[in-house]
Amino acid sequence: MIDHIHEVPCLVIPCIEGRLPEGSPNGMAAAVYGSIFPAMWSFQLALRSRGLGSALTTIHLFFEQEAAKLLGIPDDVMQVAMLPVGYTKGLDFKVAKRPAPETITSFDTWGS
Repeated sequence: MIDHIHEVPCLVIPCIEGRLPEGSPNGMAAAVYGSIFPAMWSFQLALRSRGLGSALTTIHLFFEQEAAKLLGIPDDVMQVAMLPVGYTKGLDFKVAKRPAPETITSFDTWGS
């Protein structure tokens, strides 16, 4: 998909005001991202109901400063993801093939 990102008609970049302090613990990062991910998911569901599709991407974050400069995003605003948005090729969505839950689920300890 990255080879065709320039062809996408709309790129949505969800942002959060403020930034995580350098060296923040994973719990703090999880709390911050957990506050915006449900909104992104709801946005993606709304897109699907209108015949549009999207995928959660983060590759542009390797170039966050360049994107911020290009788009005029202030330094104190953190980009979280990029959602390419476009019309899908048809509406015959299918359930994804997934492994059986018991082959990827652990109880009490990892791998059990």
